[in-house]
Amino acid sequence: MYMMIKHTHLTIIALTFILFVISFVLTIRASDKANNKLLKVAPHILYTFFIGTIIYLAAVNPLNLYPIFNGWASAKLAGFVFYVLSIAFALKWAKTTLWRIAGFLSAVFWLAMTARLGFADHLKVENINEQATTYIELARSILTVTS
Repeated sequence: MYMMIKHTHLTIIALTFILFVISFVLTIRASDKANNKLLKVAPHILYTFFIGTIIYLAAVNPLNLYPIFNGWASAKLAGFVFYVLSIAFALKWAKTTLWRIAGFLSAVFWLAMTARLGFADHLKVENINEQATTYIELARSILTVTS
């Protein structure tokens, strides 16, 4: 079940990005199709499912990666928030083409960085244990020197 939800999660990410690119191109061209109801409603529906998959994956994850308690999961959550804000900037808030392109590039950047974190296995668990061990060894060495 976990792998099925994980693949659904990744598929939703791909679909939202495809819809974003289509909406962005139509907005840049000042097309009337940019106001298509499907392009306006579908991302919200997909984000709802996306958040549902995030909650499920966080609740039953095999590595115990919980946002706030784990830097990796918190970074992924922050990347998602910045990605969504960049999309809103590119499609709604920016008034000139130059700022829309800047918003688009920002969204692509945040998506790429968040996706890159997904493949950074060494940051998920191992790094936390290594850092804890390093701090413990440092504390022991300080205590040994001062004793």
